[in-house]
Amino acid sequence: MFELNMLNAAQIIDQLFDFVAMYLLTSLSAKTRFFGFSIGLIGFLPAAYILIVTELYWLLACMPIWLLIELRGVSNNWRAYRMTAAED
Repeated sequence: MFELNMLNAAQIIDQLFDFVAMYLLTSLSAKTRFFGFSIGLIGFLPAAYILIVTELYWLLACMPIWLLIELRGVSNNWRAYRMTAAED
């Protein structure tokens, strides 16, 4: 039977953030993709909680790499947005 506890709630919230972020990241608009990156960054909070509670510390050690990739995507997206804004 399904019970609602902190771990299950964190998993649901994490999956919702991931779903919305991936949906927004598929947009052609740089501004919309920026919102996807922002939601993806917020999604690190429940993901980190899940990894700590389940004691998956080896996966938690990879979080800085994932964060670096996410921030790199934000900076590349910002450059693309500035280029399209300059053309207008």
